[in-house]
Amino acid sequence: MLFDFPLHKFQQFIFVFVRVGAILISVPFFGSGNIPARLKVSLAFLVSLISYPLIEFNGIIFPAGVLPLSIALASEVFIGLIIGYSSRLVFAGVQMAGHLIGFQMGFGIVNVIDPSTSSQISVTSQFENILAMLIFLSINAHHWFLKGIVESFSLIPLMGFHFTGAIAKMMVDMFKDIFIIGIKLGAPIIAALFFTTIALGLVARTVPQINVFIIGFPLQIGIGLLIMGLTMSFFNMAVKSIFVQMGNNMYLLMKGMGQ
Repeated sequence: MLFDFPLHKFQQFIFVFVRVGAILISVPFFGSGNIPARLKVSLAFLVSLISYPLIEFNGIIFPAGVLPLSIALASEVFIGLIIGYSSRLVFAGVQMAGHLIGFQMGFGIVNVIDPSTSSQISVTSQFENILAMLIFLSINAHHWFLKGIVESFSLIPLMGFHFTGAIAKMMVDMFKDIFIIGIKLGAPIIAALFFTTIALGLVARTVPQINVFIIGFPLQIGIGLLIMGLTMSFFNMAVKSIFVQMGNNMYLLMKGMGQ
């Protein structure tokens, strides 16, 4: 019969749905705040339905009590959130690069609302973030998450989550990479604007009649936009390599959580 569905299979599907849902609501693009919640739930259910036949369940015995079952489900949510938010750290680094660039250009107080997080970020941060998201989609990096969902169940079996010191260290290193990514992506423009500031300081000392403040603001904005355009190919290559490294880090993270 259609509704003659064994209880253990239903429990397996619920655990799969919980982990997949936690991943999809926290990853970039899919977990954006401007995507309706109903669409996220429907997508999570569809992905779970497609992934379920591909997952191997090797003699898993689910706990009988309400409290042990709740703890097991919470561990699946925790796994999904770790996988999803670890990928968001890359975009946090990109936004940090845009913030540093905007501050050097004089856009420190020119903020816009980021629809994905409903928070205020600088114009350059939003610009860099949109570019990174377009690159993310152009190289089909979002397919990595769909593939990683199935692989996560082989690397981290249901109720097989282990949080060790190595996982904690790996997560700290990922947070550290936010600053490294921000400095790397923003370095060419920050350096150009730094030398522009030094040049304006020398002009102010040698020719005091020139009002450096009036000249400096449009000059720094113009040079910043010019260097940003000239280094677009560098930004493209750097972001692609960062996304590849992100995929490797996610694999190592999932492998560590399943050991």
